[in-house]
Amino acid sequence: MSYKKDDDKGDNQNEHKLVKSSKSELTKHQKNLPAKNNRINKLSPFNGLTSVEEKKLTRRLTSILVTLTIGILITLYIISPLSKLQGITIQGIDKADNTSIVKASGLKIGENIWRQYFDKNKEMKQVVEKNPRVKTAKLSITKFNHFKIRVTEYDVLAVLLKDDKLYPVLSNGKILSEPAKESEKGLPKLIGFKEGEGLESLLTSYENFSAKIKTEITSIESQSTKTNPFRIKLEMKDGNQVIGLSTTIADKLVFYDKIVAELKNKSVIDMEAGKTGVYSYPIETQESSASDGLSNENSSENSSESINNGF
Repeated sequence: MSYKKDDDKGDNQNEHKLVKSSKSELTKHQKNLPAKNNRINKLSPFNGLTSVEEKKLTRRLTSILVTLTIGILITLYIISPLSKLQGITIQGIDKADNTSIVKASGLKIGENIWRQYFDKNKEMKQVVEKNPRVKTAKLSITKFNHFKIRVTEYDVLAVLLKDDKLYPVLSNGKILSEPAKESEKGLPKLIGFKEGEGLESLLTSYENFSAKIKTEITSIESQSTKTNPFRIKLEMKDGNQVIGLSTTIADKLVFYDKIVAELKNKSVIDMEAGKTGVYSYPIETQESSASDGLSNENSSENSSESINNGF
């Protein structure tokens, strides 16, 4: 009997082991099966892809979406008022006319701002060519859809007296055909000048005059000849006259106040001779010689009254 019980016991143990083994194998098999709650989305673009392939696809889809979004935004911008030119501001203007600058540029309010901006070199070149007072012009964008034109002008150094009318003379030697503005009429008056070498030489020298000397000049007359286009005469506010060459007179006028302090009468100060030579003689002597028709002998006597103001 004991042997039977032991046999029965052994059989039970074997059955228990078989059941346990079957449960463990079933458990392992179940782990390999997809979870019941993990439903497969047949519409997902990631079905059957590895993690590397999923990342590549994600980047591709993202770039497509970004491109489409940008395209839509650009289209909306182009058809919106934001892309249209809404206003033009002019800066740096003193003597030139705002309206003429805008007209010369060809810019138009209400038209596409970018198309006009990309043609800015051509537009600003037109501004300079059609406005003699304008030296440079630059275009920039402000406030999203506004233009700013920044200009620099040529200085007006003098006015030309012609037929009892005054015309502005620019620093580049250009004589304008328009009448001088009221604020320009106090500038030194030029007499007998034309556009060209003589005028350009004078203006170059004039810019080197001291501020004090500029205020003391009433007029500058051209006394040019075929052999000497640079001879000029300056009428000064103190009644004296200065004769010289436009090429050298700037260096000599530095001593004007010193020379005048030594004069007893209103005189002609001749700064034409040499690089440093300066002579002076009373204006009455010059006037009487011209009006009375003095002989060469008398003229030579009068010339002895001249003073050598060499320095």
